[in-house]
Amino acid sequence: MNLNKKGQIDYPIITLIVIIVSLLILAPVVLKIFNSIKTPMSDQLANVSGGDIASQNFNTVMNTATNFWDKVIFAAFILAVILMLISAFLIDTHPFWIILYIFISFMVVLFAPDIVGSLSNIYDSANFATEIAQLTYVNTLRTYFGEFLIGVFVITGIIMFGKIWLFPSKGGK
Repeated sequence: MNLNKKGQIDYPIITLIVIIVSLLILAPVVLKIFNSIKTPMSDQLANVSGGDIASQNFNTVMNTATNFWDKVIFAAFILAVILMLISAFLIDTHPFWIILYIFISFMVVLFAPDIVGSLSNIYDSANFATEIAQLTYVNTLRTYFGEFLIGVFVITGIIMFGKIWLFPSKGGK
């Protein structure tokens, strides 16, 4: 057991992909639950004496929460990328692993469209049309997922393997 991890994420590429795909699946489902509660509750509040103001306030709170949810999911994506960058700074590398890193990154980029394409069943479904319209950041992330991945892989690759030549004492062992 290696206790000297130095802030490294185990399998950072796979972890990043799993987190992002999970968030992309979770976002419209949670909004569907929010929206299924919002309309009946708002209608019932409007039927109560003096409930018009309560209904308006409830809709305001729910709309704010819905808009906030999109930003939370995108912030989680940004946090995952930041954690991967931190891991890239702290990881010990060796020139031998450059080939493996490039191969794994290539395979992930090659199969990522298939993974994100399977999300199209949710995102292109008429049942989730309202929720997808509310998820502007997340839908943009899904649309440009391959470009985001390539950018992250290039940046982390430069960070990890650039250390070997810039700081030979801190790089590969």
